[in-house]
Amino acid sequence: MLDSATTLQTVNRRLNLLEEQLRQLRQSSAGAQRAEVPPATTAHHPYVTRVDAILNGEPIITGTRTPVRAVVEHWKFGAAPEEIVRELPHLRLAHVFDALGYYDDHRAEIERYIALNRIPVDD
Repeated sequence: MLDSATTLQTVNRRLNLLEEQLRQLRQSSAGAQRAEVPPATTAHHPYVTRVDAILNGEPIITGTRTPVRAVVEHWKFGAAPEEIVRELPHLRLAHVFDALGYYDDHRAEIERYIALNRIPVDD
């Protein structure tokens, strides 16, 4: 019969082996989960486009000459998407939401266009 010290060593070796196998499974599982999640930069905006001949390629609502910044400025002044559609009746609600989504994904770019097109106020 084995003494208790030998039995304890065997149990410890088996526990260490199981812990190592569990660690490897966790690492491979985490790697597989990360690989399945697409990067955030792959967002597609079906209602936002660029046309070099319109506003020098600034992002616009597809099929219009309305820049994304116009929708964003209405929204920043407190207009709800439904109000923006009433103020810009050639747009649909889907256009407005996509423009706001584009703004969320490209905030610095749209803020730059807003700053470039700001009209100075005379004192």
